[in-house]
Amino acid sequence: MEYDLCTSAAIKIPPFRDAHMHFMLEGRPLTLSELPVIKDAYIRRGIFSVNDMGHRSGIGLQARALFQADMEVRSAGYALYKKGTYGSFLGKGVSGASEIRKAVYEISDAGADFLKVINSGIVSAHKAGLVTDGGFSPEELHVLNETARSRNLPMVCHANADAAVRDAINAGAVSIEHGYFVSRDTLHRMAEARIAWIPTIFALHSLAALYPAAEQALIEKTVERHLSSVSYAASIGVILRIGTDSGSKGTGHGSTFFDELQFFRKAGLPPDQIISAACMDESEIAGGNFLIVTRDFTPEAVYKGYCLLPASFI
Repeated sequence: MEYDLCTSAAIKIPPFRDAHMHFMLEGRPLTLSELPVIKDAYIRRGIFSVNDMGHRSGIGLQARALFQADMEVRSAGYALYKKGTYGSFLGKGVSGASEIRKAVYEISDAGADFLKVINSGIVSAHKAGLVTDGGFSPEELHVLNETARSRNLPMVCHANADAAVRDAINAGAVSIEHGYFVSRDTLHRMAEARIAWIPTIFALHSLAALYPAAEQALIEKTVERHLSSVSYAASIGVILRIGTDSGSKGTGHGSTFFDELQFFRKAGLPPDQIISAACMDESEIAGGNFLIVTRDFTPEAVYKGYCLLPASFI
């Protein structure tokens, strides 16, 4: 997206989108009675679209139905993970082609908008560069994607460590979620294939406070390395999107969107790239849905109220 930053003290931009969140609160699933509060936390801040990455309860599909008059919710329903490894709280464990196909059909029949696949574990706080166990074989990933495509479901992949990211790319993933320890060669492949990257920087940073000093230092170094990768990705044209991993521990809904923007600034991205990563499609402006932000765009300015809600909601 390109925006004219020179003609006015304020500019129109499309509403914000959080490209990676969960309908959870500090790691636990939300109740139906809590959903309106979460919706308000997004709308107050100009976030009118979210991509729900799932929970084993499938509550995101219920949230989509409840929110449809006020904001866009795209939901995975629940994720698929390799049986016996990381991901049990997010969805269903599967192993082998038969179980994979059955589970994908169930997700499709439930009305999911996309297939969320967990193709690795999570970043370790105890050893530099280590990712916990998780993920599928290349053959299983291809079955996952082929089955999803047969139901018109794009496949998005949680993937940390370069090999897991590469396997996801080779299998046909349309986006990489998290992507810690990705290599520059793999980022070039993502740029060429137009595969999006949602790096969720703040979510890992926020966990540091839960650990002793040595682990905090390791997490901080991992975040710095990740920022360097984000900077390089932006320089070679990788599609970047803002996603918060909200709902996980230490990552609240709504406000942490602007913490993620701050990390994109720390990575050296200019305002127009940050806006592009943060927003819905530019066609929203033509449809009358837009935010107005100050010419010198800053996350703080938006958070403090110097943006107006989309015109159709005023």
